[in-house]
Amino acid sequence: MESLRHYLHICGVCRVGGYRISCARNCKQTSSIASKRQAGSTTTRGKKTVTVIDCNSTPSSVFRRRHPEDYDIVSPATLRSLDHALGECYPSQSKQLPRKNSKSSQSSEDLPTSRPSEGPYRFNEINIQMLPESLHRHLFGAKATASPSPELVRAALRARKELQRRGLLRAPPAPIADPGLRLPRLRGADVEEHFRTVGEEQSGPYRALLQGLAAAPEPPPPPAEWQLRVGWTRYAPEEPPLPVPFPACDALVLDVEVCRAAGEAPVLATAASPAAWYCWVSPRLAAASAGPAATPPRRYSADDFLPLESEPAAGTFAPGVFQRPRVVVGHNVSYDRARVREQYWLERSSLRFVDTMSLHVCVGGLASGQRAALRSSADAEPEDAAWREVAALNSLADVHRLYCGAPLDKAARDLFVTGQLAEVRADFQSATAYCAGDVAATWRVLAKVLPLFLERFPHPVSLAGLLELGGAYLPVGAAWPRFLASAERTYDELRAESRRMLARAADDACALLHAHAYCRDPWMWDQDWSVQELRLRKTAPKKRASGTDGAVADEDFDPEEWPEKFRNLAATRYQLPAKRPLLPGYPAWYRNLCDRPGAEEWTPGPARVSTGLQVTPKLLRLTWEGYPLHYVREHGWGFLVPREGREGVEEAEDAAAKPPLTELLAMCPVVAGAGAKTRVEEGETAGEVESVRREVQERLGWGSRRGGVDGTASAAPLWYIGAGVRCGASVGGCWFLKLPHKDGAARVGSPMARDFLGAFEAGVLAGAGPGAARVLDVGRQLSYWRNNRERVLGQLVGWLPAAALPRSLRARGAGLQLGAIVPQVVAAGTLTRRAVEPTWMTAANAKPGRLGSELRALVHAPPGHAFVGADVDSQELWIAAVLGDASAAGIHGGTPFGWMTLSGSKADGTDMHSVTAAAAGVSRDEAKVLNYARIYGAGPRFAQRLLQRFNPALGDAEARARATKMFALTKGRRVWRARPEWAAAAEDAGGARTTSALEARRRAQALGATTDEVFGAPRWEGGTESAMFNRLEEIANAAHPATPFLGGRLSRALEAAVSAGDDDRFLPTRVNWVVQSGAVDFLHLMLVCMRWLQPRARFCLSFHDEVRYLVAERDRHRAALALHATNLLARAFCAQRLGLTDLPAAVAFFASVEVDAALRKDAHHDCATPSNPHGLRRGYGVAPGEALDVYKTVARAGGVLRAPRGASAALAAPSARTV
Repeated sequence: MESLRHYLHICGVCRVGGYRISCARNCKQTSSIASKRQAGSTTTRGKKTVTVIDCNSTPSSVFRRRHPEDYDIVSPATLRSLDHALGECYPSQSKQLPRKNSKSSQSSEDLPTSRPSEGPYRFNEINIQMLPESLHRHLFGAKATASPSPELVRAALRARKELQRRGLLRAPPAPIADPGLRLPRLRGADVEEHFRTVGEEQSGPYRALLQGLAAAPEPPPPPAEWQLRVGWTRYAPEEPPLPVPFPACDALVLDVEVCRAAGEAPVLATAASPAAWYCWVSPRLAAASAGPAATPPRRYSADDFLPLESEPAAGTFAPGVFQRPRVVVGHNVSYDRARVREQYWLERSSLRFVDTMSLHVCVGGLASGQRAALRSSADAEPEDAAWREVAALNSLADVHRLYCGAPLDKAARDLFVTGQLAEVRADFQSATAYCAGDVAATWRVLAKVLPLFLERFPHPVSLAGLLELGGAYLPVGAAWPRFLASAERTYDELRAESRRMLARAADDACALLHAHAYCRDPWMWDQDWSVQELRLRKTAPKKRASGTDGAVADEDFDPEEWPEKFRNLAATRYQLPAKRPLLPGYPAWYRNLCDRPGAEEWTPGPARVSTGLQVTPKLLRLTWEGYPLHYVREHGWGFLVPREGREGVEEAEDAAAKPPLTELLAMCPVVAGAGAKTRVEEGETAGEVESVRREVQERLGWGSRRGGVDGTASAAPLWYIGAGVRCGASVGGCWFLKLPHKDGAARVGSPMARDFLGAFEAGVLAGAGPGAARVLDVGRQLSYWRNNRERVLGQLVGWLPAAALPRSLRARGAGLQLGAIVPQVVAAGTLTRRAVEPTWMTAANAKPGRLGSELRALVHAPPGHAFVGADVDSQELWIAAVLGDASAAGIHGGTPFGWMTLSGSKADGTDMHSVTAAAAGVSRDEAKVLNYARIYGAGPRFAQRLLQRFNPALGDAEARARATKMFALTKGRRVWRARPEWAAAAEDAGGARTTSALEARRRAQALGATTDEVFGAPRWEGGTESAMFNRLEEIANAAHPATPFLGGRLSRALEAAVSAGDDDRFLPTRVNWVVQSGAVDFLHLMLVCMRWLQPRARFCLSFHDEVRYLVAERDRHRAALALHATNLLARAFCAQRLGLTDLPAAVAFFASVEVDAALRKDAHHDCATPSNPHGLRRGYGVAPGEALDVYKTVARAGGVLRAPRGASAALAAPSARTV
């Protein structure tokens, strides 16, 4: 038992094999106590209970701890198996036990110790605090007490040793108190069975309806003629057309058409069920007539949309439909849903929408490179043939061609896109037939793609999550139109100010024409300074009856009426040209900025000037690192670096086309030449620095991009170490360096773009004078609204009539404005199944200097309601970490990356973002971006570009070195190891281990075999994240990659690409898919769990890692508690699916749940911006909300989550009583 005694002496506690074994911390030798005490006895030293082990104890021996009812039974066989497992990890440690007063060995008090699991706290083998015992047993059931295998015991001990080696295993922090939460009884023996049961209850009825639709390959035959009748009309076989209030069937396929010229409201819709067809005609279409087109309405009532669950004039749901599961299918069905009347009502029924486009993306989604290849007109590459057979773009025509093998005629669509409403009415039959054709095509696609989806995503939670995501809802009130008006007004004011300042800069630059001063200007020297002369006539034209374009007739002028001093000019009036030139005497570049007199809204001066013009950076006299900006057509925007010598430089023939070297040498901070100031460390020479830099560049293989390490005249200076990109170009006596682009070698189209906002703020990109600074500041303020303005103004808002308001709100009077935005969310819009929506899901948080960035905060809850939401803390990092922990160590926090994720501290620099920041020399926020990019599959080159984006002054060599160092520390090195049967032969061929793919191939060829035959799959070693990346690549490279939580399969297009041998080509995409698709599984679990716990809470939207719900104000704290419990159950499910039947307390609950009247991210953020200068409190009367951790939430909600009752229970999965 020496190995066991040694481990107890070092660790103080051993909780392996399902047992907790501890010893006295102040004892001389564990063995001495074990030999002196009897089994089951305890001793107290220093008021600490000590459990004593007797190796001769019988199986019935009981070691009592502080609580008599809590005990472990330890048998001799158990102790022998533990000793054997520990001995393999510490084979010779038992002989090196520290002796009393030994100075050469570390004191046991100096080593990190595990906390006793006595009392309310539980810790695992590496000091990670776990769930309280009550929650642990409640979630994991019988599996909570199962004994781990000896393999997992050995893995845990290896993990502890690795953490000690890296200096990460420290004394545990202050324990996390038990919040006292009591959960409802699970719907199964453990959390895994619970989610399967709840997911089936929520998605099962809808899956049955969908399968009923898909059972028929075609819808019933459409009618031969459609009736132009307002509202819905039912067409059943062998029955006359029948007006109906809405389709009352439980499942139907729907398509809605909009006439763009008449606005965004629907004008026509068709639907099909297994028994009949339906057609809906809007009142505007039925009343349309020839003549001038009516102006589209700017405000829509919910009654302008088509009904699916209510009578036309009613404000409530029809009897029997509110709680009955019903499903509507469409292709990009969110577009159709946004034009359904009841979707704007405050209450949500049991109607759900299913998108065939989302189903197709799940089954056959494309990587970005594959999508570009399909859109390209070039011939297909041979290696793409395999995946092209199962791939298609997302349009209905492309998807129909893939699954049904037939083209789809979409020519009639132009009638709705470009035609007028009267034209649609005149061609009503063909327009309706086109709409019905889309319904039939969608039906056929559903029949093909639904079985594939259910096969590849078998867990019921996957479908339930898609159904819930399809019900996004954003209520708005009177604050919404106020926000739009304020944002537009401020936008116009700032834009006008910017134009005035740019016009002033253009006027100042125009003055350089005098004495050819522009030739000496570092910016304006290359502009077109040609002027247009005013040519006068030498002879008088023939007399005409009236003047045209400046040829003025005699009767228009009476010199006698002129002042005396101007009468002598009358004789010269005939010399004026017939067509007067625009601004004669002004340079051409200036004339291009001016409108001709007579133009609509003409104003004198350079009215056309804007920040998007090519001349604007020169007017603002912008510099990069102190060098003037310059534009070259082949390379885009860059800057000029002058040099003193002109050897090898061809002089320009036109002196005006040469940059002014004298002025450039005077203004630029660094030049090359004798006596020039270069960045040389003390004690080094310029030649030595140049030699070192040339060697580093050649070794890193970046000479081609740096373009000039050979020292020729066309090369850039070797002393330059900024962020400019060498391209081998020169302009006159200057080197030309490109501005760095976020995508690497691409050319920069405008330095005023938002990608350069960081460079402006850092002072790397700057302008001359206060006017330039103000223009740049205005540009920063306008950037968000300018990029999102059209999408925000185009939001379709349905305002509720009084009849559609809930009874509790009708009493507030006619002054209440309540409407809603139905976000057009594609439930699975990307390869990773992330939901996609162009405006709300990408909305940034409010920033003081960004006009319109308070967008989210202007979505306000209706009176008597509140938003409840939370941000999943480091969701994707935790997913990646737990995958590595489960695979490599079998315990939470068993890898360095997992430990940093769970126990790393920002305060002492042990969390992963702080570690990466120190390695890469960046801020912690910037390190967070680097970490996520690496986990998503980005490589060192992308990290290098990010580093240079964070710090534009960072040179290529230094950025490359930092990225390499960061990847060596985090990801490690990729190692090829020979298989056991080839190990001896590989040693003779050069070694059984190598870090080079080329060397592995060479050694395999020397043995007459392939690399895969001699070497196993390469693995990452030596990095803090090596175990995690090994597990991600194992999943990504599997024959049928599947998400680790819900078992969803990878797209067929990527699976086919893998089987065709494109492993390396698509590996980053597949690694990214594992993490992000796992995060989608997590979101689906949360949505299903929240609906189980709070069936009346209405899902609003998911913002990446955030979720927001709308609840009644009286239920806000119970909903907040349900969100905390949702996080707990979802993470516990993920852990159990990976074989970890426990969960760290640090990730069990949200850091905070926001309870607020606005949809802002932070409940205490006032969201003051240029368009909302007074903030939410003063400007809109919105008080700060609440940010509740689990302890505050338990206190406010009572700590007990009870099963829903009454009407709520009818909509929820059945819940049992609270335990």
